[in-house]
Amino acid sequence: MEENGNQISFEERNAEKGYVVLSIIGDLGMWSLPAAKSKVQELIDQKKLKIVIDLERTNYIDSSGLGFFIGTLKKLKSAGGDMLLINLNTYIYGIFQLIHLHEIIDIYDNLEEASKNFKD
Repeated sequence: MEENGNQISFEERNAEKGYVVLSIIGDLGMWSLPAAKSKVQELIDQKKLKIVIDLERTNYIDSSGLGFFIGTLKKLKSAGGDMLLINLNTYIYGIFQLIHLHEIIDIYDNLEEASKNFKD
C-alpha cells in the first residue's frame, strides 16, 4: 500500500499460541498511519486480540506512529487482548526509551522471547 510516496505493507503470521504476528514493513508516520490503524482494526474485528508487532523492517517512526502504538495497546487491552513489540532497531528503541514508552509497552528482542511473555 502506498500513500503519498510512503510505502507500508503488512505481513500477518499466525502462531499456534493464539496470537498474530504483524510485521510492519516501511516507515510508520502520518501518511502511512491510516493503513496501519485499519489493519489493526481488522484484526480486532476478527477477534485476534493478541498481537505481536514486528518492527524488524521499520526504519522510522514519527510522533503519530508512536501514538499509534499507545492507541493500539489501549484498544486491545479494552477488548481483553494484549500487544507486544519485537525487533526494534537501535534508533526506534532509543525513542521509546526517551519518552518512556518501553515502560508501558512490552518490548522483546525476538518472537521466541515475546511468545513466552503473553499474559493470559
